Amino acid sequence: MHNMEIRIHTQSGSVETFFQDNPVLVASILKGIQSTKVFATNIITIAGDYSLTTFVASRVNRVDLISEDLPLWKHPDDILDMVELAEDEFQERSHLNDPARLERRRSPKQAGEFAVVFVEVEMTGGTRIFLAAKIKVGLPAERLQRLRTLFCAAAAHFRMRQGGTAILNLKNLVRFTLNPGPDVTPIDAWPAHHLSRGVES
Repeated sequence: MHNMEIRIHTQSGSVETFFQDNPVLVASILKGIQSTKVFATNIITIAGDYSLTTFVASRVNRVDLISEDLPLWKHPDDILDMVELAEDEFQERSHLNDPARLERRRSPKQAGEFAVVFVEVEMTGGTRIFLAAKIKVGLPAERLQRLRTLFCAAAAHFRMRQGGTAILNLKNLVRFTLNPGPDVTPIDAWPAHHLSRGVES
């Protein structure tokens, strides 16, 4: 166990960075963290040698942990891996920058096959996060529920591009978009195509 960097991303867009270089304390911090419960308390407090900083957990969008030997937290069933992408890589790999190559949502998938789903997440405050999720395709009746469950939990974690693990506070989730979406349509979905994104004036 070596050094660890902790980054706290708030709804306002600010990022506070903290550092610990004592391997014993790093191990103690990580032992006490469960990815699904980071935001379950009212506050997140970080105590340094000279200061003590407390965040209101509900106002925190994301916590980054950067260290070697981070815990291998499990994802929900059939979600094998999830990694963050840069926006340009996300656009290229998902073919959003080349609509002619977009994979249709109703493209057939067989149970047991592996597939990659590209996910754009928008958090309170407007921050967008781009992810690639490797999944094992379930039975038709399970496919939509598995993906919805991932983003209806209290928190979700993923690997960061530069190394480390990020934990999202899904209570501050505004929107998530799946490309391609599951081949099962929710019965309450409005049937319309995504045209563009704008900002209200």
